[in-house]
Amino acid sequence: MVELLVVIAIIGILMTMSAGVLRDAGKGRSVDSGVDMLESLVREARATAQGNDTYTRLVIADDPKDQSADSRHLRYMTVQMFRKNDNKNNGYDGTEVSQDGRWVSVSAGVMLPPGVFFSPHYSRALEWADGSGNSMIGQGSERLSGKGYTRVYYLEFDEKGRFVFPNADPLNPTRPQRLVLINGRLGSGRRAHDGVIPLELDDQNRPVGAKGIVVWPMGDVSLLRTTEQVFADVEATDIGSGGRANSFGGDSGSKRGERAAKKKPRTLSDGTKSLKAKKKN
Repeated sequence: MVELLVVIAIIGILMTMSAGVLRDAGKGRSVDSGVDMLESLVREARATAQGNDTYTRLVIADDPKDQSADSRHLRYMTVQMFRKNDNKNNGYDGTEVSQDGRWVSVSAGVMLPPGVFFSPHYSRALEWADGSGNSMIGQGSERLSGKGYTRVYYLEFDEKGRFVFPNADPLNPTRPQRLVLINGRLGSGRRAHDGVIPLELDDQNRPVGAKGIVVWPMGDVSLLRTTEQVFADVEATDIGSGGRANSFGGDSGSKRGERAAKKKPRTLSDGTKSLKAKKKN
């Protein structure tokens, strides 16, 4: 009888450990799926802009008051295009779209996997050498499918598919922008940012399992696969004519990016990749 109880206890412990491993693996796969969705929508926004000769936006709902089980807050994403009125012929001026028109959704949109949220707080632009790094993410209020007008965060693309900051000027040009996804839950409190509480923080108060992408001024996308890449202190310098450098391992989601990374790796002391090679002593 004692031996049987011992065996049952061991089985229970193993099942508990296995459940924890599977749960953590599921969280990782959910964030990975969210990153794939995010990258796909960026490509859709660029293709729509180029195909329709107009501006487009990747839009993410910002509705912290929505605390329902299927809340769209920082989880609902869609692509919108700027549709000009047919009876006018106003053109575009720099990164400013004509006001004679409206933003309309081109699809029903998608929801990030359960428990995965876009984090404006952790989504930082790459910094200039002087340390300045204002966000390139716009904010506004747009009509979303099934919700009417809702506050949103957005990334904007011009008719050439280039990523543009709506308030850009010669002194504040568009810089590469990180879009970060985290595991979390809706709520408020000391650990909450933007109405979302990270499920777990590391010893540096960074969300465990955070991943995302970088959108470069020319519209290219790099993947952020590790915590070090997501929170790396890198500078928006040494960017080539293509509008992006071999940062974050050069992983742009394409074979071209992978080949470029192999040709010119730039490695920091901690093993992460950087936009800017360290200065020689």
